[in-house]
Amino acid sequence: MKKILVFLTLIGISLSFFAGAVNAKNNQHEIPEVDGIYSDPGHSGLKIRVIVHRAKPGPPPEPTLQCDGITDPGSTAVVTPAGWKLPPTWTYNLNPTSVPSSVGGEYLNDFAGIGFSEWENATGYRVDFIKGSDTTTTRQAYDNQNIVAWGRVSSQNALAVTYIRYYQGGEAVDVDTIMNKKYAWSWADQSQHDLCAYEDTYDAQNILTHELGHWVGLNDHYTSEYTENTMYGYGSKMEIKKDTLTQGDITGASNIYNNN
Repeated sequence: MKKILVFLTLIGISLSFFAGAVNAKNNQHEIPEVDGIYSDPGHSGLKIRVIVHRAKPGPPPEPTLQCDGITDPGSTAVVTPAGWKLPPTWTYNLNPTSVPSSVGGEYLNDFAGIGFSEWENATGYRVDFIKGSDTTTTRQAYDNQNIVAWGRVSSQNALAVTYIRYYQGGEAVDVDTIMNKKYAWSWADQSQHDLCAYEDTYDAQNILTHELGHWVGLNDHYTSEYTENTMYGYGSKMEIKKDTLTQGDITGASNIYNNN
């Protein structure tokens, strides 16, 4: 019995080697099923253009609204100034056509307006935010438009990027915020769904309200005492606590506009 087992094992190895040799030979003549131009391995001088016809991807599934474990805690950690401030009147321009369908461009005016109101109040109404005409711009530029739009962002892991142009004396002259369109976005209207957020997405109002804190002149903070602040530098999925300002955020803005 022992001799038979050894013989069968050797036969198995031989067959495996033979099959592998055949497969290796066949693989030399396989053409990738990927768009591109290739040399024909079996016919010198010939090129092969491979064209792949793909199925159209379906729409992503609708995110689910979750209301368990969503919190909006406070913080007294005072946010520090970044070095600029807005003049008493500031016009902003929205790009509703750039907003992802998962958020809805028709809602941009609503949640942006809420965010601007939060910060207007925090400055002691020393800044009056005025909605200007809508824009189609999706890139930052010094162009007399202070835009909020979704567009391409090249910075790795950046949910949004805000660009502030200001004079050496500290007065801002142009501000643009570009929200990164490559991420999954949603908007949970807190007036309809208090302390709720959509699964596996970033809340548009939450992230935008943080960015508007930079407009008024505040820094990001990354240490643990600022975790609950609107100006905490990291954003998370299913987070809505940045919609409302903590006392530390309000004090930081007030220090810029009421102590100078």
